[in-house]
Amino acid sequence: MQNWHIDYHTPTRGLGFAVSEHLYRETSPYQSIDIVRSPDLGEVMLLDDVLMVSSVDEYVYHEMLSQPSLFCHPHPERVLIIGGGDCGTLTRVLLHKQVKQVIQVEIDEMVTRVAKQYFPQLTACLSDPRAELIFADGIEYLRNNHNSFDLILIDSTDPVGPAAGLFRKEFFADCHRALKDDGMLCIQSESPWIPDLLDLITEVNCDLRALFGNVFPYLAAIQTYQAGLWMFQLASKRYSPLEQSVLMKIDADAMNFRYYNAEIHRAAFALPQFIKERLS
Repeated sequence: MQNWHIDYHTPTRGLGFAVSEHLYRETSPYQSIDIVRSPDLGEVMLLDDVLMVSSVDEYVYHEMLSQPSLFCHPHPERVLIIGGGDCGTLTRVLLHKQVKQVIQVEIDEMVTRVAKQYFPQLTACLSDPRAELIFADGIEYLRNNHNSFDLILIDSTDPVGPAAGLFRKEFFADCHRALKDDGMLCIQSESPWIPDLLDLITEVNCDLRALFGNVFPYLAAIQTYQAGLWMFQLASKRYSPLEQSVLMKIDADAMNFRYYNAEIHRAAFALPQFIKERLS
């Protein structure tokens, strides 16, 4: 007999999926960590009972967080990842040979330790000499960095608890200062179908525009994330992801992505009217 897990998005709706086996549970100083097995989704990581990683479709989120800015920046040699303890984003960043160093700052060591056991395909990248993993508060880490990175990726959990500070203007200002003169910042930005989160998306967009000037929101369809539609926001000091040269660069690359390609890149920046009106 199968049990069901419901990942509530609002008090009246959520994502339900069958659970055939409960594999692991631990509580860190920051959150509860569960690993369950689903007949359809494979191994699933839940943080505070919210789905974070599914072995079946993790590639959608991780490719879409990392690749648009990596292909847009002409020389992303030094990259910082805040969060991302499962190492899925780190894995995709390291696919780019021009990247010389990736520093990942994750607050919860237990997340990475558990990922090594249940998602080894994601954590195998830690053996790459270009990867440096630091267990610390990303907010504090950024305060001590200036003009250091070509690209910063914010791979955070939802904006509650320790992650709440990753959605505030003060943190974005620290990111701006830590980026080089042509640097780029990309953040996961929740689902626009959730009313409270659309308010947050709008606030974040306003804060980023005040700091960077150039902000490019984009979308991805992710079946296991809230409401099935997920937003990212790319803030750039200089470059635009909409240039034809970026699409040509993606087409010319031989990387074996499972979701991302040049057509997806171009289409992702086309926003539904209700989002455009809110962000305008």
